[in-house]
Amino acid sequence: MYTERIENRHPARSAGMTLVELVLAIALAGLMVAGIMSSYSAIAGRSADPMIRIQTVAVAESFLEEALLKPFLDPATLTRCPASPGGARDNFNNICDYADYSASAVTLPNGAAVTGLENYAVAISVADIASGELGSVPTQCALKVTVTVTSPLHEATILTGYRTDYESTPPCS
Repeated sequence: MYTERIENRHPARSAGMTLVELVLAIALAGLMVAGIMSSYSAIAGRSADPMIRIQTVAVAESFLEEALLKPFLDPATLTRCPASPGGARDNFNNICDYADYSASAVTLPNGAAVTGLENYAVAISVADIASGELGSVPTQCALKVTVTVTSPLHEATILTGYRTDYESTPPCS
């Protein structure tokens, strides 16, 4: 009779995972994925903020450039800062016409609304420079234009530019 003893029919227990270990590994992986997804959703929820800030700066630059490109003196009367003609911005013929301009939405110079920019507010102020603000430039020879654009996030972007009277004959002094 054959009586050889079989010592071990099962290989070593280190060759796999138990059901309990597998369940724990899946639970830990689920917790890690949940943590990553919650931080991802916070980031994705604010992903439009930089675009809104860039758009706000672009709107402010556009209004500032529009105002600074106007003549220093009124073309019809050759006077500095006569009364504003009011109405749409395409009636503005000198830089001072932009003084105290405000709008609750961005519009084109002719008053037409710009689609997508309805929630941006614009305010423009035009004022004489302070003494010494531009070095030796006399206060009556330069104007300070400040454009404030408020975004849909209620953040204000303020840009300032200067317009000097370089076109007068004789030169401003």
